[in-house]
Amino acid sequence: MRPVIFVAALFGYAAAFTAQAGVLGSEGWAPTGCGALPQKPIIDSSSAEAFNKSIGTINEWQKQLQAYHDCMVKEANADSIAVNKGATAEQARINEAIEKVNQDATAGRQKVERSPSSPSPVLVPPAGTMPGGQGY
Repeated sequence: MRPVIFVAALFGYAAAFTAQAGVLGSEGWAPTGCGALPQKPIIDSSSAEAFNKSIGTINEWQKQLQAYHDCMVKEANADSIAVNKGATAEQARINEAIEKVNQDATAGRQKVERSPSSPSPVLVPPAGTMPGGQGY
């Protein structure tokens, strides 16, 4: 039952964040649902009238850039949450697997120890440490 709940939860997270997820490519992370980054305006200082028109263009560009920025931050936060939850779930799976193997090894050792014809095996912990916490 636990794997079914895990898969359902993972699917729910994926569905919730896929629509607003960015992409990670060779140039780094980029948002996918925010459109293109607004192009920088050109400042025309050939005359006072042209310059004033440029200032209006700059003001509009800043509004577009702020909307792009807000969308990008929203996507980045959603991706960060999705990655964090996915990594945490994977760590839990690893820790559960380690616990299960340790329980099976303990049960096997106890079974062998109860057997009158076999000497007790010596369990040696693996070299190095396992991810996920102390005791592994």
